[in-house]
Amino acid sequence: MSTELEFTGARRTRTIVAASAGNFAEWYDWGVYGVVATIIAAKFFPGDNAAVALLNTYAVFALGYIARPVGGILFGWIGDRFGRRRALSISILFTCFGTALMGVLPTYAQIGLLAPVLLLVCRLAQSMGAGGEYASAISFVFEHSPITRRARNVSALVATTFIGILCGSLLARLCSSLLTEDQYNTFGWRILFLVGLPLALLGVYLRSKVEESPEFEMLAAARAKAKTAATPLRDALRLHWGKIVVFIVATASYALLSTTITSYLTTFLIKVGNLSSNEAYNATIVSNVLVIVGSLVMGPVADRLGLRRALSLMGLVVAIAAVPSLALASAGGVGAVTGSAIIGACKGLLALPALLAISQIFPTAVRVTAGALAYNIAQAVFGGTGPIIGVWLNDVTGGPYGLGVYLAVLGLVTAIVALLARNTFDHDEPSAAAPAAVVSEGGAR
Repeated sequence: MSTELEFTGARRTRTIVAASAGNFAEWYDWGVYGVVATIIAAKFFPGDNAAVALLNTYAVFALGYIARPVGGILFGWIGDRFGRRRALSISILFTCFGTALMGVLPTYAQIGLLAPVLLLVCRLAQSMGAGGEYASAISFVFEHSPITRRARNVSALVATTFIGILCGSLLARLCSSLLTEDQYNTFGWRILFLVGLPLALLGVYLRSKVEESPEFEMLAAARAKAKTAATPLRDALRLHWGKIVVFIVATASYALLSTTITSYLTTFLIKVGNLSSNEAYNATIVSNVLVIVGSLVMGPVADRLGLRRALSLMGLVVAIAAVPSLALASAGGVGAVTGSAIIGACKGLLALPALLAISQIFPTAVRVTAGALAYNIAQAVFGGTGPIIGVWLNDVTGGPYGLGVYLAVLGLVTAIVALLARNTFDHDEPSAAAPAAVVSEGGAR
């Protein structure tokens, strides 16, 4: 099979739409939690201390990240053993049903401490699904793509992730505009979560209509011919642990930057920038638009520069822009919108090479498992703790600079590690090598 896979016209559209539909649904759900974090704090935790309640809300957020590596291992194993399409169809149900259930949970005032416990259970289900979704979806599009257009095709998928998050902000803005503040705080926020149910059904339907990736079909055929059982988790840890570690360190800045916008920026603008909820939603919307633009712009750039150079360059951009952008965002007014836009553009530009690496640096036989495990550990360690560290740093420093410096340091680490780790980020396994790799690994066992 040629490495220049046919991926044009209707097939290209169908594949990207199917992968993107689930991504949109899962990341819409993911983003909504951050948008309504202040309401969740009031509804599900004791109201004696607003700051403590908000910290508890983000503690649940952080604990949810513990489930992401578990979901990555589970759905990675399914994706590498039974196919990317099957993993995608199951993972979306976990996230979307977990989110929809949040919309019907009783509050602390109604059932006491059981309310935050149930919130955590829903959050864990949501996180497990999200943990398996991204690596599966990116691998699905990556393996359907010719080598010369992989970054551009993956950028279309990545952009739909951020469109989903943007739609969460837009719907929150719409609900808060159409409803009174009392109505929004009473039942309007629940609508945002309940939208997850129809999105799940649509995603499953679209994903049932597309073909399995050509690389996985080759992989399955080679395994059958060699009579080799798939052991993707064992192989990932035994043969590719070094790449997993490099990925985690190199993408730490993206993990933090991802949650800074997705789940903390709205709260940051309200608590630090003293914006109203509607003003904060508007600034967040602008930021998310720039995320989408940045990720699409970076697609052809990454195809031209290569993964290693693109990741190193964007890490440096984040290191330079982190402190000024958050300082502007905390200033209110035009500064809030400008700072939010800058940090949104940084996230979009860094997202493409960071997420492309999930598939590009790992071989076909363990691609989803190793990619999901590496990505979700980075997200759990640096992303899941981002909002709570942000609240703590800004409280300690009395301003936005603590979080900004933290992000700048991680951006510099990304730039340096990507530049030096030539053997990891310059690696690209040709599609035609998949069968040989399977036989080789099978013999090694």
